[in-house]
Amino acid sequence: MTISRISNNLTQDQATTSVQPWYPASMLGWRHPRKVAYIHRHPQLQDQCLYFWNHQENIPEPTTAQDLIFLLEDIYVQARGEFKAHKLVMDIDLGLDGRIRLICGFNTTCATTLLSSLCALSPVLLTSPLALRLRPGSSHGVVMPALFVDNEWVDGRPMARDEKGNALPPIDLLTEVQTLLKHATGVEMLDHQIRKERSQSLYQDHRSAHESTGK
Repeated sequence: MTISRISNNLTQDQATTSVQPWYPASMLGWRHPRKVAYIHRHPQLQDQCLYFWNHQENIPEPTTAQDLIFLLEDIYVQARGEFKAHKLVMDIDLGLDGRIRLICGFNTTCATTLLSSLCALSPVLLTSPLALRLRPGSSHGVVMPALFVDNEWVDGRPMARDEKGNALPPIDLLTEVQTLLKHATGVEMLDHQIRKERSQSLYQDHRSAHESTGK
């Protein structure tokens, strides 16, 4: 199923699911060259959970819609920002609007819900077009994501529990999603792992060259 087809299906289905109208990827307001968007309840915004950062004016700039349709290309955790906080990073393809990087806090309800929902998908569905809806949670600062896949809403949180019924930690969920994604795409390493290995190799080569010069 293509991104345009899933957009049409969502529009037809909104009467039965009681959700707000969906927007094709080309109408989301992603404006190049901005390649990063944040999922977060910023204090300067009202009920909008998805935004760019305007570096010139130093303010958050919300997207024109809080829903998007995408193909998942990579997912990983990364230390970012001044305080090196752990963030969940998703590299995604928006179709007509190209590729973009979505970032949210790693140890958050949003990340846990996203990861557990992705874990509930088969490899085929994981690499199919995914629709994401973002809404403010009832608690302060919480973002509640919802995935619409294969004509149904997916919430994997009830299934993402251990034998004692305790919620699985985000790092375990992330590992599971990465394993599923590698299996689905038939690769041994995801893009972020390739970049890391290449960076380490370049560092070792540079270090070896420096040591040889110094002798």
